[in-house]
Amino acid sequence: MPERLWLFLLGATSALPLMNFTATAFSLVCISVSGAYFLPGSRRHNFTPMLLAVVGTAAYLMSALANDTSVFSPTVLAFAAFGLYVCGITVLARDLTRILTVALGLVSGSAAFYLIFGTYLTASGSVDDIWKYGIAPAVTVFALYLAAMLRMRAVACSVLLLVLALVSLMLNFRSHALVCCAVVLLLVMAKYRRGALSIVPRLCTVVVFGVTFSWALEYAAREGFLGQSLREKVLSQSDGSVPMILAGRTEPVLSITSIIDRPLLGWGQANNIAPETYAHAQQVALGLGFDRSFPFQYVWKFPDGSLSLHSIVLGSWAEAGILALLLPLWLLWACYRLIFVSEAAGLWMPLLMYLGVQGVWDLLYSPWSYNLPAMFAVIACSCIALQGKGRHRAGSGSSTRSFRRRTTPPTVRTA
Repeated sequence: MPERLWLFLLGATSALPLMNFTATAFSLVCISVSGAYFLPGSRRHNFTPMLLAVVGTAAYLMSALANDTSVFSPTVLAFAAFGLYVCGITVLARDLTRILTVALGLVSGSAAFYLIFGTYLTASGSVDDIWKYGIAPAVTVFALYLAAMLRMRAVACSVLLLVLALVSLMLNFRSHALVCCAVVLLLVMAKYRRGALSIVPRLCTVVVFGVTFSWALEYAAREGFLGQSLREKVLSQSDGSVPMILAGRTEPVLSITSIIDRPLLGWGQANNIAPETYAHAQQVALGLGFDRSFPFQYVWKFPDGSLSLHSIVLGSWAEAGILALLLPLWLLWACYRLIFVSEAAGLWMPLLMYLGVQGVWDLLYSPWSYNLPAMFAVIACSCIALQGKGRHRAGSGSSTRSFRRRTTPPTVRTA
């Protein structure tokens, strides 16, 4: 059986859940091979993500003990799971092609999990919910992986992403549409004058695009051009006077207020946040312009009554203190490299850019979800594989020319 098929099947074992979002059958695969990560060999390893995973896990454990909360909470174990996945993927996949093949298996496993088992968010069985809360990122990764294997150029990948963005808009998944369109814009800028644009103009352009896209989308939704369900959601958010910088998320107000109250050790877990802090966060939100009729009880809490911080970066800090912030910040840097240095990866560039942009969104605006620690491990391993392989320079189009000339998916060996 070809090696890539084996790697895909190993990643696909993640379809079987063992413990919430942190442990799947793929965890057992990683445990069985992780010892080889520490053996001496010809390959050099970047131990930074492993070290930060250990620090983050220790921070969560200290916070849990200090606050008398459970040390077996899923978020307490998330960083440890990430470290395990980094070990396993590094051993299984020694270059970028193999890493992304494992990623294909992981997203296929995630899609199978949501279709077979699901969560309370997909319990309705509607296409909208399954796409939004389950399979949209998996379908995107699968499509871009297939595009690389078929040696499709950046233009074709851009069209593919625009189609996926349109589907997401029709199914009320605005953030995924925004991510896909942002990747299209990045691909266009990567090809502009053979990659002559420096990083700062690219970054500024993406930010301006994000603001413009959000405004245009709100206008189109208000006018009913994108369906009634999206119109109702946009109206509910805009009527609540949610600041644009929050990207439709209101939970950061609760997270930041909680951080200010306990910046060093955190609260142990979100449900341990004091009622006084929760009430103070509501007052802060009203001070920022939120409408007094805003349904805080509905938005800031899950159906089971637990608090929702809805941001891995802010949530980690709020729950486990300042030390738990280090790994999410490093992952943001890894996503930055995938976005702006992936031109050196040739035909894998669109997929890496998507993983980077989606990773930034998940870190800033999303909670932990099924298989997400494993996908962050893919981002970390991909970043390490790109280390030293490409450095963006203003006026240099060598990476983009390489992207055009390649006829097979490239192999980038781990630094």
